Amino acid sequence: AAVVSTGAPRMCGASSFSPAAAVVSTGARQMCGAMGREWTRGEIEKPAGARNMGTHTIGVYTAEQQARLGVDESGMKKTAAPVMAVGPAYSRGQIEPPAATKNMGTFTIGVYTAEQQARLGVDESGNKRAAAHAAAVVSTGAPRMCGASSFSPAAAVVSTGARQMCGAMGREWTRGEIEKPAGARNMGTHTIGVYTAEQQARLGVDESGMKKTAAPVMAVGPAYSRGQIEPPAATKNMGTFTIGVYTAEQQARLGVDESGNKRAAAHAAAVVSTG
Repeated sequence: AAVVSTGAPRMCGASSFSPAAAVVSTGARQMCGAMGREWTRGEIEKPAGARNMGTHTIGVYTAEQQARLGVDESGMKKTAAPVMAVGPAYSRGQIEPPAATKNMGTFTIGVYTAEQQARLGVDESGNKRAAAHAAAVVSTGAPRMCGASSFSPAAAVVSTGARQMCGAMGREWTRGEIEKPAGARNMGTHTIGVYTAEQQARLGVDESGMKKTAAPVMAVGPAYSRGQIEPPAATKNMGTFTIGVYTAEQQARLGVDESGNKRAAAHAAAVVSTG
C-alpha cells in the first residue's frame, strides 16, 4: 500500500513519496531504517544504467561511469591492491648510502657519486652493473678478491683478466690443493688456465683440474664359477690365501693351464697318431 502509482516506495512512515527513499524509481522496496546508496544522499551522481532483477529493477553504473568515478557497477569505490614497496639496498644495510643528491624538480633523491659507482660497481641509483667489479682489476688484468685492498692470485680464475665472482670458491689450485695449470686457453673475451697433457697424465685430472674417475670394472669370476667348466681339483698356497688350480690330468684332458685358461694347443691331446 506504500507504493505510489509510479511503483517507487514511500519512506517508512512517510505520508508522501520521497525520491531519496528509492533504490530506483521502478518498484524496488526500501528497507525501514536502512540508509540508501550514496547517490540517494547526493554524495555521487545517479547510476545511468538499470538491471532487471526479475521482480524489480535496480540502478547500476555504466562502464563509462565506473571508469570515470572509480566505482563498481553498484557505486562502491574500487580499492587498489596494496603494493609491497621495498626500499633501496642502502636503506636495508646492504650497501653504503649515496653521497650525492639529484634535484628531480619537486623532490630530491640520493645518488651515488662517480667515485662510489667505480668503487662499488653500481650505477647512480645503486643498481649493480654487469661489470660490477671491473674497478677491482689491477694492471695485470687479474681481479682482486672481493673486498680485498690488494691483488691476490688466489682470487683469479687465471691471471689474464677473468673475474672472480664474489662469494664463489676458486678452483683447487687457487687454494693450494693442487699445482697450478701450466697451459692456457683463449676464450675470446678472456683466457683460462688449463692443465697440459703431461699434467693430466701425472695428476690424474682433466684439463680443468677435475679428478678423473675410472670407469667401474665389472669383475667376472672364473669359468668354473659360471658352470662353463669343471672346477679345479687341486689347490695352491699363495702365502696369505689359497687358490684352486687344475691338476696335470685336468689340464691335459681339458686343454687348459692350471688357472683354467684355454691353452693355444688346447686340444693337442685329441690329435690321433696319424696326425
